[in-house]
Amino acid sequence: MYYGETQTALDDKGRLNVPIHFRKVMEDNDHETWFLTRGFDGAIFLFNLQKWQSLVDSGQEFSPLDPRMLDFRRLFLGSVAKVKRDKAGRLAIPSYLREYAGIDRDAVLLGVEDHLELWSKTNWVAFQQQQMAQYKAMAGDLFRSGKVGNEGDARDAKH
Repeated sequence: MYYGETQTALDDKGRLNVPIHFRKVMEDNDHETWFLTRGFDGAIFLFNLQKWQSLVDSGQEFSPLDPRMLDFRRLFLGSVAKVKRDKAGRLAIPSYLREYAGIDRDAVLLGVEDHLELWSKTNWVAFQQQQMAQYKAMAGDLFRSGKVGNEGDARDAKH
C-alpha cells in the first residue's frame, strides 16, 4: 500500500524522481507499469497495471451510449499515459498532464493506499486549506457510518 506525502520536483524533461519509500513498494509489488490520467481537484492519478485493469474492467458494465459515462470516460480514459519507471527510478509525466495539474517544477506525491497522486505544490496546499474545516466532520461521518471499523459502536451498545 502507498502512504505518505513527499515534496518533490520534476526535472527539466518533466520526469518525476520517485522517492525511495514509494519505489520500495513498487519493487516489492512488481509495479513497474503505471497509468497516469486526469484526477480530481487538479491532481494527476497514477495507477499500477493491476489496479488500472481492475478499474477498466469495472467500467465495462456501463453503456457507451450513456452521455454522463461517455463524458467521464473521455476525461478519464482519453488522457491516459502508460509509462514505466526508467533505470534511475523516474516516471515521465506527459506535458498535457503537467499542464492540467499546473505542475512546472515543484510537486507533491501522495500515497493514497491503492494509487498515487501527483499535485502541484500550490494546488495541494490550497486543497488542504479548503478541506481542513471539514476534515473533522468527514472523519466523523466515515467512522460513524461503520465503513471504517465499528468496535466503538459495539462497546457503546453493551453499556
